[in-house]
Amino acid sequence: MRAAAFLDRFRTLERHEAPLALFADDPEGFAAAIDNAPAEFAESVEAAAARVPGWIAELNHGAFASAACNARGQVVVADKSFRAWFDDDDPIGSVIRRVDDGEPYLSVLAQDGNGRPVALAAGGSRAVARWPLGEAVRAALADGRASHAVVGFRPDSGGWERIARVHGWTLSETRLVAALAREGDLPAAARSLGIAHETARKQVASAMEKCGARRQTDLVREAFRLAAGDLRAPANVDRLFADLFDLTERQARAARGIAHGGTRPAVAKAMGVSEHAVKADLKIVYVACGVEAAVDLARIVAEVEALAGLATACDVALNIGQAVNDPLKLIPRGWAPGRIAVADHGPDTGFPVVILQVNVMGRAISQRFIATLQAAGLRPIAFDRAGFGLTDFVEGDPYRTATHDIDTILDALGIEQALLLSRGFSTGAITAAEAMPDRIRGGVLLGPDPPVELDRVRSGMMGAGRKLFYDNPRLAAGFTRLLAHRTSSESIARMMRESVNGSAIDLAALDDPEELATIVRAGRQSALGMHGFLNEILTHGAGARAPVLLDGSNWTIAYGQRDPLYRFDEAEAHWRATLPGVAVLAIEQGGRFLHLTHAAEIAAACTAVLARTG
Repeated sequence: MRAAAFLDRFRTLERHEAPLALFADDPEGFAAAIDNAPAEFAESVEAAAARVPGWIAELNHGAFASAACNARGQVVVADKSFRAWFDDDDPIGSVIRRVDDGEPYLSVLAQDGNGRPVALAAGGSRAVARWPLGEAVRAALADGRASHAVVGFRPDSGGWERIARVHGWTLSETRLVAALAREGDLPAAARSLGIAHETARKQVASAMEKCGARRQTDLVREAFRLAAGDLRAPANVDRLFADLFDLTERQARAARGIAHGGTRPAVAKAMGVSEHAVKADLKIVYVACGVEAAVDLARIVAEVEALAGLATACDVALNIGQAVNDPLKLIPRGWAPGRIAVADHGPDTGFPVVILQVNVMGRAISQRFIATLQAAGLRPIAFDRAGFGLTDFVEGDPYRTATHDIDTILDALGIEQALLLSRGFSTGAITAAEAMPDRIRGGVLLGPDPPVELDRVRSGMMGAGRKLFYDNPRLAAGFTRLLAHRTSSESIARMMRESVNGSAIDLAALDDPEELATIVRAGRQSALGMHGFLNEILTHGAGARAPVLLDGSNWTIAYGQRDPLYRFDEAEAHWRATLPGVAVLAIEQGGRFLHLTHAAEIAAACTAVLARTG
């Protein structure tokens, strides 16, 4: 009865709103559904996940231009960037007339100021409520002068400044990449800037090396992806691209493969077709998309991916001030494809401490905690692990992947040695230390997660989650898709509070709006696709264990004695055997979020490790 009642409530709720709050409201029903009705639970979860094709999105406001229109497509008001795009308002009408009941719709127009194709997204006032709209556009929708909004992806100067900062580009390199995206090919970009072609060739090669781009197409697409914010294209983006340009899905996949930096042979191999077939498909693509060069194709693909991510997102947040506190760098991997998103908080004079977050959080972390570490002479460095936030996913053992990525980060930042500070990724931290004994001086583990057979807590929402992922892993993929496609800032905040229910000190920490906002942002970074989360939790649930170190005296385990999710006594023997000589710091008044409530003690534990290792 409990399982059936839970599933009935879930099916009713998920049709109209984000359903995740129910797992916090009724953890006993959640657990009962897993135990007593697993097939029905899986079916309901899959249906709810499929209802929204997109992911969570955190957008940079200045990357989008917007206009407010009436039902006939007449522009009521537009921001400056949007007005500069078009010579007249007539093309907008064809977009608005295809919006069904105010739902978001993607379209492509060829009437921008230069006659080039431009991707646009449109929607009714309710559908665009969280879109990155200009103030005047939002006001026109609010007072009824307009019924629809149209948005185009057009990074402003602030967006290009962010791209340059993240990749370490010079001003001249940034101007050239912007011109390349604008003009569609390198010779035209060089002419528009009044520089020699050879100079442009050297500058673009330098920019590509710094960001790890394989080709100019990948360079432009990567720049646009970063300018947009933290978002991903929906799973059905090939179908959307095909529909926009009247292409087959195979032609759409070929177009996106080239735009993502692939060569014709590489794209053909990935698609399982001949190179001749890809060449023929691309001829059709170029005509359909109204472009003449691969770089221009990359630009329109990037626009469609960004706007598709916006239009299909399950929840949208605007990054207005957070980026100031996010010293983001995207570091190319040398050992595997993709890039690693790193936040190096400095200063260069501090001893580096690489922070490893729990698997429900990305790189965002408390600014007060960062300041406390810095005041102790440390240099905190956080990063998105593979499949989290802006870091590209890598198949395989997540602990070995994290080891390679930490090694890559230290090399890129010119760091010889570092400490590790782990908030729940303890097996990964110790794996990295074993593999790089000359680079990892030791570290601090906060409430280290025990092996799955010692993790017996099954009460409350988090306990029900462990029941699902550890005891019923066949349900994990579908439930993870639900988390990825139906989450929101409100759901994350609610579940974070529920996870520490009963811990007064943790709940008090979450009452601080600034700290809660940072935790929610970290949760959004984890939810961006959820590939990393699923890989890590299934690997842990399958019985992964940290390697045994010969000497654990350069490590400290710190835990809160009031942590509602942790029982150190149940895993103490394991950790003392894994880290012989480890120091243990039991914080009597501590709960789950020790980095918020006892930051000074954690910073002191880090400096004590340094003192012990000389």
